[in-house]
Amino acid sequence: MNKGENRRKKRRYRIRYDRVIIFLLLIAAIGVVGTSAFKAITGGNRKEKEESSSESVSEPPPATDDYVPEDTTAPPSTEPETTAITTTAYPVITTPEGMTDVVQEHDNIYKGNLIVVNTQYEYKFLPDDIEVLAVYENQNSYYATGDLVTSLDRETITQLNAMMEAYALFNGSSTAGILIQDGYRTYEEQEYRHNSGQSRTFEAGHADYHTGRTFDMFRVDSYSATGYSYFEADEWFRENAGKYGFIVRYPESKYEYTGENPRAYTYRYVGKPHAEYINTYNLCLEEYIDILKTHTIENPLETAADGHIYSIYYVPAAESGNTDVFVPENSEYTISGDNGSGFIVTVMLS
Repeated sequence: MNKGENRRKKRRYRIRYDRVIIFLLLIAAIGVVGTSAFKAITGGNRKEKEESSSESVSEPPPATDDYVPEDTTAPPSTEPETTAITTTAYPVITTPEGMTDVVQEHDNIYKGNLIVVNTQYEYKFLPDDIEVLAVYENQNSYYATGDLVTSLDRETITQLNAMMEAYALFNGSSTAGILIQDGYRTYEEQEYRHNSGQSRTFEAGHADYHTGRTFDMFRVDSYSATGYSYFEADEWFRENAGKYGFIVRYPESKYEYTGENPRAYTYRYVGKPHAEYINTYNLCLEEYIDILKTHTIENPLETAADGHIYSIYYVPAAESGNTDVFVPENSEYTISGDNGSGFIVTVMLS
């Protein structure tokens, strides 16, 4: 073996440290890159979760005098607030078949031929209740008036004229021999009468004379110093006054209802079917109205008068506002208040 071959063998087995160092550096670099990648995958997700968790639960602000800490167990909704709207359900009024709805204003309970005026119920003096006329200027020749100022409602005078004519003709006379006195009174007139002792019973506002449908009757009496005497009904009046719509306002044995001693000379116009029923059954006006309150549209009171059949029923008034009052279609009817709590409907059936 020569020297050249020995040198080649020595070179073949010599370790190349520079390559080893490069190799180790390469391995280290790979390890660093792998560790970073692993952390990026695992640690990054954990960080995102922690950041997300920290955003969902916020630290409460520091307490102050006017601050109330929120309940963190139920975070407030981000939806816009809405205000609850409450509605009141009103009943739907359906007109029964074959009926007509005649709407009545509340004040109408204080108007009409059947209103009751006494110590309990005060007259309201509504302008469209009555048409006050002087009797002297509108009477017929069959009776007299005590003065020129005695006044009554127009309808009352019309029926009074008819009754006095029928009574005079029944007696075969040109006159009924009757005088009419003390009709309609204003509030001021009754106040004066009451305070002066001329009308001790009725305080102003509580006299039936306010209705314009009430008056006093006297007999023309030539033997009396005054020329007249208090009227007392004879058989004709007892049987026929109701046919013209008149009743005795304060009859015998009715003080507990009327609050007034019997006064056979004080008459009141209420309308034909009502007067006929009241006189037939010996009632006073207060009793009659109490009876009518038990008769509804489903259970009306039926009565005959003036050759006709009438159906009469009571409708309680609404506490406020209008009241629906139903009447049969194509029928003649009247509606009167009672001056208390409702309406009286009178329907002519035939």
